[in-house]
Amino acid sequence: MRLVILTGNAIRHKFFANTVSGHADDAFVVSECRASDSGGAAETSPIARHFRSRYETEQTVFAGNDVFAAPCLPLLYKEVNLPEMAKVIADFEPDLAVVYGSSIIKEPLISWMPRDRFLNVHLGISPYYRGSGTNFWPFVNGNLEYVGSTIMHIDPGIDTGDIITHVRPEVAPDDTVHTLGCRVIEASANRVISLMNRVRRGESLARVQQWEPETAYYYRNRDFDESALERYYQNLENGLVDRYLRGPSAPIRLIES
Repeated sequence: MRLVILTGNAIRHKFFANTVSGHADDAFVVSECRASDSGGAAETSPIARHFRSRYETEQTVFAGNDVFAAPCLPLLYKEVNLPEMAKVIADFEPDLAVVYGSSIIKEPLISWMPRDRFLNVHLGISPYYRGSGTNFWPFVNGNLEYVGSTIMHIDPGIDTGDIITHVRPEVAPDDTVHTLGCRVIEASANRVISLMNRVRRGESLARVQQWEPETAYYYRNRDFDESALERYYQNLENGLVDRYLRGPSAPIRLIES
C-alpha cells in the first residue's frame, strides 16, 4: 500500500504519521509547519502554561518521535492547498490519503483522490462536537462521553464528512485533557491501521451520513480563552473524571466499524 499523510509538525503529528506509515509499503508525509505549540518557556499566562503542559505531556507520551520516519515535504500553513500540491500527490500514486492536523483541505486537492480513499481524522466526536478544541470542550461542558475521534471520508465542510468509525479511549482516574488527548491519538492511529488493512484486502469502508443531534457544539479558536480554561480546571478539581467513571453517562450514537 502506498500512503500519503497530510499533517502538522508537532510531536503528536509525528507520532501519528510514524505509527501509521510503518504499516504501509511506501509512505510520503506532507507536513504543514507552524510555530512551536510549547507555550513559550518565558511566558507565564494561564494559556501559555496550559499549552506548555500539553507539549511536555506529548514529549513524554510520544518520546522517540522527534522526526518523521517517512520522506517528508515541509510546507507553510495552508500551502497544502496550493494547486501544484495535487500534482505532487498524484505523482506519488497513493492508494490512500489520510489527513490529521493539517489545515482544511480544499479544491483542487479534495477532488483528486478516488472516492473512499481520502480520510480525515477529526479529534472529536462528530456530529456532536465540530470545529477546534473538540476534546477540550467536553471537559468544560462536563460531558466526557464526547471525548474521542471521528474517522470520516473527507468533504469540503468542517468535520462534516460521512463517518467511517468513531474512536473512544479508555479513561483513567487521573486523566487530564492532555493525557486523554494523547490516548485518543494513539487509538486513532491504531484504528487507521486497521482501516488500511481493510483497504489492502479490497474491502469497502463504511459511509454513514452525519445526522442532526439534539445537542451539537461548534467551537472556533477564538472561543478558547482564560475563562474557558478556568472552568476546565475547576471541573477537574471538582471531580469531573471520577463522576464520569462512576457513571452512567448520557447515551450517544456511535459508529463502530
